[in-house]
Amino acid sequence: MRADIQTLRAVAVALVLLWHAGLPGLAGGYVGVDVFLVVSGFLMTRILLAEITEHGRLDLPRFYLRRARRLLPAAGATVLGVVLITLTLLPSTRWRDVAGDIAASAVYLVNWRFAERSVDYLAADAAPSPLQHFWSLAVEEQFYLVWPVVLALAVVSPVRRGRGSAAARVALVAGVAGTLSLAWSAWLSQADPGRAYLVTTTRVWELALGAVLAALWPRWVARRPGPRAAAVLVLAGLAAVLGSAVVLDAQTAFPGTAALVPTLGTVGVLLGGPFVRPGGVVERGLDLRPARWLGDVSYSLYLWHWPLLVAATAVVGAETLPWAVGLLVLTLTLPVAWLSYRFVEAPFGGRVARAPVRATARALLRPVTGYAVSCAAGVGAVLVALGTLAPGGVASRVPAQAQQVSPAPEVARDDVYAPFYDGCAGLAGTERATVCVDGDVDGDTRVVLVGDSHAVMWMPALAAAGAQRGWRVELVARTSCPAADVIPMAGTDPREDCLDWLGEVTEALAADPPDAVVTAQVPIPRLWVDGEVVRSDDGHPLMAAGMVRTWERLGAAGAPVLTVAPTPRMGADPPECVAEHRDDPVSCGEPLEEALARTWAPVGLALEQAPEVGLLDLTDELCPDGWCPAVDGSTLVWADGNHLSRTRSLELASPLGEALSASLPGRR
Repeated sequence: MRADIQTLRAVAVALVLLWHAGLPGLAGGYVGVDVFLVVSGFLMTRILLAEITEHGRLDLPRFYLRRARRLLPAAGATVLGVVLITLTLLPSTRWRDVAGDIAASAVYLVNWRFAERSVDYLAADAAPSPLQHFWSLAVEEQFYLVWPVVLALAVVSPVRRGRGSAAARVALVAGVAGTLSLAWSAWLSQADPGRAYLVTTTRVWELALGAVLAALWPRWVARRPGPRAAAVLVLAGLAAVLGSAVVLDAQTAFPGTAALVPTLGTVGVLLGGPFVRPGGVVERGLDLRPARWLGDVSYSLYLWHWPLLVAATAVVGAETLPWAVGLLVLTLTLPVAWLSYRFVEAPFGGRVARAPVRATARALLRPVTGYAVSCAAGVGAVLVALGTLAPGGVASRVPAQAQQVSPAPEVARDDVYAPFYDGCAGLAGTERATVCVDGDVDGDTRVVLVGDSHAVMWMPALAAAGAQRGWRVELVARTSCPAADVIPMAGTDPREDCLDWLGEVTEALAADPPDAVVTAQVPIPRLWVDGEVVRSDDGHPLMAAGMVRTWERLGAAGAPVLTVAPTPRMGADPPECVAEHRDDPVSCGEPLEEALARTWAPVGLALEQAPEVGLLDLTDELCPDGWCPAVDGSTLVWADGNHLSRTRSLELASPLGEALSASLPGRR
């Protein structure tokens, strides 16, 4: 393997690992994945073109056999390791999700599963999967499956023969696909950053960039740059990659056009690497033994580092590891990766001799079947453990009385207001807003609940109250978009679309005013203001002002406006805590003063500025006597750290209905 490619692999995996470990000053270490994708597109396309040049055709079964033997055994071993980590270290609340992640990883579609989870308001607060890093492997494998077929159709098919060189046609096809993908990536990275980071379509251009370089490689070699020019390309390329890792951060819309810097830097290294002066400083720097070793084990190192970081996080009992502990875990990952490379990856990844198609296809079944069996065994083991060892299982050691919690912690995240997630009708006069109708749908009194996931959270209670009192209840909500004239940060993404949504909602309600408007939202700890993130206490006045502006617009047509007091935010994840302490769920609660301090400040400020807005305060119901329990009676109060379970929300229908009734016209 070329020294420059091994060095790129070493740099890429080091950046990703150090970023995952939380090393300060490396907020953009995720660009290591982009380096991998360009290199993969380059190498794969060169292999395919070399076969076309030598044999005049593509032996697709042989190509797939090489990829399967190279990738699947080590991936299968990692999956089994993840199963062991899951069952021994992770709480049972996470087992079912891990089983689903394994199943999605088995068919290399897990990146799409994670993309869907990135827009799920409950999953956004969930701990990361020990297979989270498989998303990039899924992107590569999808490309590996599709690209050879596309290339064969474009280059080898009888219709195409004789119409220009094979390399030119590959460059054209890859260039068109890459251009379309880059344009889509640039748009989606702004419109939906969480999804854009993970889906395949926004990453195809990076693989295509490597493919174009591979197709044009013979022309580049024929021109052969001088050693100085080659050294400049290499050094500038490495500077672009490393500089991106330092300059970019979690707020960068990525991949989009921002990924051009590290990907073009990778191209620079590939263009110059083979032509630097032999024995010179640059050539020696590209051929360092540690870099070659890291390049050799980079795949196994990437596979194992993340599960071990997740395991360490579970052992420490923290949401994130201190970066020094993360570095220690990475150090311990090195021997694990070497063992995986030496005894799993290398023995299966040798050369594949040419053979009849049927023989190759039969040989291909072995690694594919082995990986499928590993994943199936992993899913089966987790599900069997969930049905036997987890609380409520036949072999559970948790006392029966302690198991009688509803919803069970293992399914708490699914205990939500389902109609919203199944899809509601479009709100008349808007393009982005939806409305779910519940309660007494034929009632004469119309109540509209507006807000983010916390409005969805209160909908079971308000709908039940409406059914009891003859109210037509309408939910107009958008996840991660509060009823406030602000741009919230959802994870690492500024949600500028929230302002467009909120503007449509306020205009629609002004045109058709209800009998009452109720808002419910979580105070946003980070806002996007003038291109910068404003955090915590600094954002409270801005959040409060945004709420006041929205209340004024919602009430402009004369409807009374009320807001539900923010729910306390628990410090730990209550379902996970209850799953681990079934016999002592009291220990999973928190003092009201401590939990409410995380959410009350901006709402309190807003109510001081808008005394005409009514407050629906159910804090005493949630946290009686100054204590916020995780379990109230036999009810699990929380679906996660700050959202009520649907079961608990329903139990609050009567007090919520009484509080709202006092503010409605006619006091109904």
